[in-house]
Amino acid sequence: MKELNMKEVARLAGVSVATVSRVFRDPDKVRSQTRELVWAIAKENGYIYNAAAGDMSSKRSTVIGVLVPMANNSLFGNTLLGIQDTAMAAGFSVMQGSTRYDAAMERKLLDIFLQRRVAGIILTGFHFEQQALVEKLAKETTLPLVVVWEKPSNPNVSYVGFDNRQAAYAATRHLIGLGHRRIGLIIGPYTRVARVAERFEGFLAAMREAGLTPAPELVLERMPALVEGRAAMETLLSLDNPPSAVFAASDILAIGAMHGARRRGRDIPGDVSIIGFDDTDVSAYMHPPLTTIRVNAYEIGKLAAQVVLDHAAGKSGPRHYCLDTDLVIRASCRELGAAG
Repeated sequence: MKELNMKEVARLAGVSVATVSRVFRDPDKVRSQTRELVWAIAKENGYIYNAAAGDMSSKRSTVIGVLVPMANNSLFGNTLLGIQDTAMAAGFSVMQGSTRYDAAMERKLLDIFLQRRVAGIILTGFHFEQQALVEKLAKETTLPLVVVWEKPSNPNVSYVGFDNRQAAYAATRHLIGLGHRRIGLIIGPYTRVARVAERFEGFLAAMREAGLTPAPELVLERMPALVEGRAAMETLLSLDNPPSAVFAASDILAIGAMHGARRRGRDIPGDVSIIGFDDTDVSAYMHPPLTTIRVNAYEIGKLAAQVVLDHAAGKSGPRHYCLDTDLVIRASCRELGAAG
C-alpha cells in the first residue's frame, strides 16, 4: 500500500491540509467528528504525522527520543547517562519514555516522538508487535533510529548491542561446569522482547548441549522487578525437588531471588547458587557478591547517541556495533558437592 502524505489524508477526509495538521498538533481546536475521522484514516493507512512522510519543512529538533523498558532500573540509567553525555556535548538534549514492556505504551511513545520531529530515536529493544514499524522507519525514512541492547536481524536497522544468546549460554555453562544439573531459570518477558528471547535460547542451548532438559516448572517468566525475583525464587524453592542453581536473566531478578532464598532459610551459595545478568552497580556489593554477566551499559549509550548524531550530520547508512560481554565470577555460585 502506498504511504499517504498529509495532502492525501486531507483529501480522503474532505478537509484542508491545515485542518489535518491541526488535528495532530492542536486536536482540541478541531470538532470531535472531524478529529475522529482524520485519526481513523491515518491509522487505517499507517500515516505518521509530521515525521516519516516529511510533511513539514521545518528543521528537525535537537532532541533525541529514548525509550527504555523501566526507568527505575539502574542499568538502563547508565545507558541513558551515556546517551545524555554524548548528546549534550554536541548541543543535543534527551527526551525519555518508559514502555513498561507494554506494546500499546511503546507505540504511543513512538508516535509522540515522531510527531515532535525528534532528531532521532533510540530504542532499548522493542516489543515484537513493533517490528514492522521499526523496520519501516529504518528503511523508508531519513529519521535516525538505533536499537540498543540487542542485534536486530534486519540489516537496515542500526544497532549497538551484544550477543544475548551467547552471554546467556556462557552463564548457564558456568553453572553446568560447577556440576549443577537441576538449574532453574527466572527470566524477563521473553515472549515479548527479542533480547530476552535470545537469553532464553542461550539457556536452552547450553542445557541441551549438556544433555539436560529443563523441567517446565523450573522456568519462570517474570517482569524484571525485585519483588518478582523474590517471589519466583520462593516458588522454585517450594518445589519437592528444588533446583541447586538458578540463572536469573537480569541482576534485578537475581537480587530479588537472593532475598527470596534467604526468606526460605537457604544459604547462598551453600544451598543454592545464583547467577545474574547485567552487572549492575550494586551486584558486587551484595552478600555474597553476585556472579553475573557484565554489559557495558554506558558505552552502549555513548555509541548509540553518536550514531544518531552522525545520521543527523548527514552520515547516512545503518551502523552495527556488537560489544563484548564478560562472565564476572564472584561468590554467589559454588561447585556442587564442594564444601560451602
